[in-house]
Amino acid sequence: MRRTGFLSLAAAPLLAFAPLAEPAQALTVMEPVADSVHSTGGSMFVTWKNRTGQKLDMWLVRGDAARVVQLASRLTAAPRGETSTVLPNVPDGNGYAIELASRDGGERGFSPSFAVG
Repeated sequence: MRRTGFLSLAAAPLLAFAPLAEPAQALTVMEPVADSVHSTGGSMFVTWKNRTGQKLDMWLVRGDAARVVQLASRLTAAPRGETSTVLPNVPDGNGYAIELASRDGGERGFSPSFAVG
């Protein structure tokens, strides 16, 4: 086979079977980060990506996504968001996370697990 600088037709069928990229999640919570520790009454920074086009509600959850307390409502519908929130008085321990939920309840995203202490 002569090299011409172009892709040969023999290799072209291999390109048709390239793996597809994973679909983007509608809501991705990026902060707080995994295994971080936060104090009750202290500020906690929360960042996210929002592909829902809807405003969001923010919850503190623990364990199997059991909602503990609502931290904010009607956060921005922008594609990216950030806010600082005060962590309420909750028992110390592991297994807490931030849940963001679209206003219609159809999409939810969770932060990595963090501790309160």
